[in-house]
Formats: sequence, C-alpha cells, structure tokens
Amino acid sequence: MTIRRNERTRKAHTLAAKQYIPATIRKLRRDMKLTQAQLGKSLVTPVDQATISNWESGKTELTACQLLDIMMLFGQPNFLSFIEQYSPVEERQSA
Repeated sequence: MTIRRNERTRKAHTLAAKQYIPATIRKLRRDMKLTQAQLGKSLVTPVDQATISNWESGKTELTACQLLDIMMLFGQPNFLSFIEQYSPVEERQSA
C-alpha cells in the first residue's frame, strides 16, 4: 500500500534526522568557530551553553522554531539539504 510505504519512508527519514541533527549542529558550530555559549546567545530566543550541549549530544530535542533559527543562522534554510549535506553517503544513496 502507498500509505504504508510512505509511512515507512517518513519514519526512516525522521529517525535519520534525529541521529544527524545533533552532529550537524556541532559540525556547523565548529566550522563557524563558535563556542556553545556563543551559539546559544546568537539565537532569536537565547539559550545557555548547557542547552546547546544537550542538543549536540542528543539528550534533548530542539523545537521546530529553534531548528529553523539554527538552520538560518548557518545559512542552511532548506531542511532536507541541511540534513543530507552532513549525512553519510550510504544513507543518501539508499534514500
């Protein structure tokens, strides 16, 4: 059924995003030579260093607004390219 196939695809992409978002945030932050505290202060709604650390370690999840803010801050406004750009090649080829 189409619905099942779409559901599986959606779940697979969601689980992949949960895995790659924290690592992607860490990589982009380091590429911009920002500390966790600096990134936290740069957000529209500032957060402390511990919150950034929790996001990067996967202990807590960002809200949609926080993720959008970070994507725009890093110049990555397209969510799928944001994830795919930093996911392993084998993951992109199987999607």
